[in-house]
Amino acid sequence: MEMTAVVLHEGALAHYNVVINDDGRCVARLQKYNGRSETAPPRQLTLQKERRRWVADDRYKDLSDELGYAIELKAKPILEGRNRFGGHPAG
Repeated sequence: MEMTAVVLHEGALAHYNVVINDDGRCVARLQKYNGRSETAPPRQLTLQKERRRWVADDRYKDLSDELGYAIELKAKPILEGRNRFGGHPAG
């Protein structure tokens, strides 16, 4: 599944294209950043949910959590819809 997630980073919007893999890992690639180049977030993050937190790189804990939360908000209705119709949530 593929989606767009927008988060606030250093006071500016960061737009990520996110691919959710079958194993639950999410690969987020930066598409657009409205802030200064010296405060730009990483161009790519691989996120994975561990218990209640989303983790990627230790330097970007807050960004990982924000991005993970945005992914959950958008993906949850889609994944739940698949479950209602008997499909596999990662399929």
